[in-house]
Amino acid sequence: MKKYILQFGIAFSILVTACQPKDKSSEDTASTADSTVSVTKDNYALVMTDLAMQKEFVQGADNTWNHHRKPMPLDAQPAPMMNRDTNYSFAILDGGGDVAITLPENDGRYMSLHVMNHDHVTLGVFYGPGRYVIPADKSSDFFYANVRMQIDASSPEDIQKVNDFQDLLKIEYLNGYQPQSFQVTNWNMDEFKEVHAHYVAIAQKEGVRGTMGTLDSPVSLEDKNRGVSIATGLLPDKDAVYLTESYNLDNSKAHKVTYQVPEMKDPNLGFYSITIYGDDQYLKTDQGSTISNTEIQLNADGKSFDLYYVPQDQFDQADFTNKLLMPTQPFWINFRVYMPSDAVVSGEYELAEIK
Repeated sequence: MKKYILQFGIAFSILVTACQPKDKSSEDTASTADSTVSVTKDNYALVMTDLAMQKEFVQGADNTWNHHRKPMPLDAQPAPMMNRDTNYSFAILDGGGDVAITLPENDGRYMSLHVMNHDHVTLGVFYGPGRYVIPADKSSDFFYANVRMQIDASSPEDIQKVNDFQDLLKIEYLNGYQPQSFQVTNWNMDEFKEVHAHYVAIAQKEGVRGTMGTLDSPVSLEDKNRGVSIATGLLPDKDAVYLTESYNLDNSKAHKVTYQVPEMKDPNLGFYSITIYGDDQYLKTDQGSTISNTEIQLNADGKSFDLYYVPQDQFDQADFTNKLLMPTQPFWINFRVYMPSDAVVSGEYELAEIK
């Protein structure tokens, strides 16, 4: 059994300890058809963030929103352990001017705005409906905004409801500022692959706990590089905890586990979920792949719940309120806690054993 505790947001498989200057003509970031920009450990976090930003930019996130409308499709997973408990909306924004981002009123579900600078440092995480101003003197040349909204992947009605909320997101540049478009950088991909492989190997051994720095609480260059290598766009530890574990169970019968409900700083805004993956850490089925607190039926004590891991050939007939489908033998789970309490962040909360 392998067990890690991870904190992260969305990851990308594609493929500076300080913010870059706002001079978009800088020789360090300019590229031409016959030259590339060198990749070293010193700018690796910026490169990884830049590649992720490029991916969203070409899909339309050019100073406006690129909405991911559906739960993660099985045939389009960009990285291991993608989630199906939130929909994402990304915007790649010009940091040369103050920007206001408005999160709409919704039905009370989890909704967060994660603002991250070009060098993979969090400027801020904001929760709930409101108008949030991102000042130019805090942001980098370009940065990205990522809005997460909780979703029930099994409900077409809930998916549509979240899509409607996504359409209400707003971006405003203040004081008449006219934003420029993100400029794609031609990185030296041979150098990138070498540096990337180095940090992926470290992250696979050590995980990514404690690797997302903020403007007020930076992390070391090595920690930042470790985290960005497999978890580009991760939330700071205080905002999300992911507990992962692999199991090699008899796939001829269902297995029961009783989990304690994890504590959250604000149970009205935060939530928790469990997603199940194959032995390669990729989603394998639409059915029975995830379950969250909005669907989970608690035990009589109100502090715990029973969950059953069920073989695929028995899943439809299994009369369990809380169940996930075992896609392979072995399989992985990822228990996500958004807005975790200090006890969960510190590691006091542990996953229960499966019987």
